[in-house]
Amino acid sequence: MTIYQVIREGILDRKALKRTADRIRKDYGIGYLLGSSTKIEASNSAGKGYLSYIQYLSPADGYSRATSERVPSLCPYATKGCTVGCLGRSAGRMRFTSVQQAQVKRTRLYIKDEAGYYAVLADEILRAKRKADRDGLQLSVRLNGTSDLIWENKAFHVLDTPFFNIFEAFPDVIFYDYTKIPLRHRQRAVTTQNYHLTYSYTGEDVSLERANEYLSIGVGVSVVYTGCQLTHVLTLFPGLKAIVDGDIHDMRFLDPQGSIVMLKAKGDAKRDRSGFVLHG
Repeated sequence: MTIYQVIREGILDRKALKRTADRIRKDYGIGYLLGSSTKIEASNSAGKGYLSYIQYLSPADGYSRATSERVPSLCPYATKGCTVGCLGRSAGRMRFTSVQQAQVKRTRLYIKDEAGYYAVLADEILRAKRKADRDGLQLSVRLNGTSDLIWENKAFHVLDTPFFNIFEAFPDVIFYDYTKIPLRHRQRAVTTQNYHLTYSYTGEDVSLERANEYLSIGVGVSVVYTGCQLTHVLTLFPGLKAIVDGDIHDMRFLDPQGSIVMLKAKGDAKRDRSGFVLHG
């Protein structure tokens, strides 16, 4: 069942959910889970009829480093290059310590109180959906702003009401993410109607193989670059169908199938020499 059905049928009390979510935010010192960024703001200003939100958790091993608690990486296939140049550490608003502290608080909630985390997430998506509907827009949500979690495999409860995953709970919301996880682990994701993935190329030989696996089924691939890299990209991905400027907006679900998404290196990524960034 969807979250709308269980609210409509009285199985889930919307007011109780709001009260619970507000209490949890206060307990964990969280202002919100879903927010914005310069690029998300550009997406919302693009005039394409969408309202987008993004969630920033602590990237890779960032939570462990910040708290000295040993927990699994939130980006299990992170490379040295992408970790050093991660937007969660070194670019735009993410350079500010207060922003990184907010990431740690969100991640603490996610790790320590799964039921509480999903109560807050459900409450915020419901609020965002109401705003989108009021403005005549389609809601889109990117949960892995600085993480790479396999959301399609995460069943959860909201006030003791079970859901198969977040995409089934909110079938009228478009979800999208970038990922470095191999296709064999994301088969459910690429067949989920309201979830759109873009594979993030890392410059490694194995990553090129994984990128071409995704491209073969119509999933786009992002490439981080400096300078003009079209010749290099054409060499890496012969027969590609489309090249997209990924910096115009963040709504990757609007890209043609099998696109190469070009993203300019930002922050510390500009100095990367690991292969993650293509240099002109």
